[in-house]
Amino acid sequence: MSGLKKMLNPSSTAVVGVSTSNPFSPGNVIFRKLCFENDLTTYAINPKGGTVEGQKVYKSIPEAPGDIDLVVIAVPSRFVPQILEQCGEKGVKAVIVVSGGFGETGESGQSLQTEIVEIANSHGITMVGPNCIGVFVPDTVDTFFLPSERVARPRRGNVAIVSQSGGWLVERLEEFAERDVGIAAAISIGNSAQTDVTDFVQYFGDAPKVDVILAYIEGFRELEGRRFVETVHSVARKKPVVVLKGGESEAGHRATQSHTSSLAGDMAVADAAFRQYGVLRAVDEDEVMAYSKVFSFGLRYMHGPKVGVMTVSGGHGVIASDEASYYGLEFPPFSEEQQQAMRGVMTPAYQGIASFRNPCDLTGSASDIDYERVLDKMLEFDTIDAALLLLLPYAPGISLQIGARISNVVKRHNKTVVTYVPNLDKYEVIIRGFELNGIPVADTIEEAVQMLNGIRKHCMFLDREGAK
Repeated sequence: MSGLKKMLNPSSTAVVGVSTSNPFSPGNVIFRKLCFENDLTTYAINPKGGTVEGQKVYKSIPEAPGDIDLVVIAVPSRFVPQILEQCGEKGVKAVIVVSGGFGETGESGQSLQTEIVEIANSHGITMVGPNCIGVFVPDTVDTFFLPSERVARPRRGNVAIVSQSGGWLVERLEEFAERDVGIAAAISIGNSAQTDVTDFVQYFGDAPKVDVILAYIEGFRELEGRRFVETVHSVARKKPVVVLKGGESEAGHRATQSHTSSLAGDMAVADAAFRQYGVLRAVDEDEVMAYSKVFSFGLRYMHGPKVGVMTVSGGHGVIASDEASYYGLEFPPFSEEQQQAMRGVMTPAYQGIASFRNPCDLTGSASDIDYERVLDKMLEFDTIDAALLLLLPYAPGISLQIGARISNVVKRHNKTVVTYVPNLDKYEVIIRGFELNGIPVADTIEEAVQMLNGIRKHCMFLDREGAK
């Protein structure tokens, strides 16, 4: 799929289906984005010609005067084959078919879908779609036909997202933007008639600026499932591949067939294959966010399931213990010797009221320096594989600098550390202090535990493969 590189980083584009009378048509929205927002050389195509947005409208792809890296097609399905032939004549190597009316509609649509795949293959065209919203690469290219003012766009980052559902993808972009998780690219593959999720996993697996791949999958065509897991098996040795699979219920299975013409398949079989081949399965959208965010910070190896916990609230420690039990993580009690070592570095006035069993409750009297010193001591213990900080900044001794100060401690140790801080505007400086220094911050206690669970599951795969 040599055209993927041009598709995701084009120098010139064309949009087929730009209207001279309806400025809100999908083609027009896409044209404005590519031409004015992405500042790309972009040709508007409509057989009627004319002008749009002050730009000349060309009557066909071959009539456009320059080379074209990427063509976006947004016309009724019956016209797509002839346009693809024009793309082949022009030497275009990357095409996105936004149009619907193909395999998702039944037998006649499937016949048309087969035809456009054959045309694309005959001309060496890499095609995404049909029935999709295309691709979004921050600061580079945006073919989504949704007006920019209506959809949030995450900053540039290192998470690549591939989805069989355009709507699900748009919702993830909203959430990623809200949580300030950057993305490398977002791909809506729709019916995946030619290129499929496996092609993009392979492509992003070799991309140096992508650290985690996220995929939403509703099903696989015949033989595609094996190719997918085998590809992930290779890629997951280099970076995590997180998958949310839809269509598990009978109703969901039926819905996937009408949505993207895919088959949901047996979830029990898929789940077993996922575990065997290193697919990091997210069971819901909460885990999607937890895994995507924590791996966007890179991987600190987690050798086992044992976690040391620090908090200023005993109740939060109890909640974390319950969550950890559910996910198979352990909070091993610290020995008397370890407890005394941590107690000895606490502020003397509070040594008698703090508890160090695990979770360690430093109480609301604890200050930044207590957190620093106790964590530094805790991370020396070989009885824990990671640390979880439950930070409630309402404690009077906690300053806005605690994130940066704790980060300096973490840098001295080779262990995973995850933090929970309530996602409130007044704590933004604290959260930034952690995250700018490489420590992921969770919105909830459950999310923090899910982050650790994701790291542990991926490290278990690496251990099994000898790929640490």
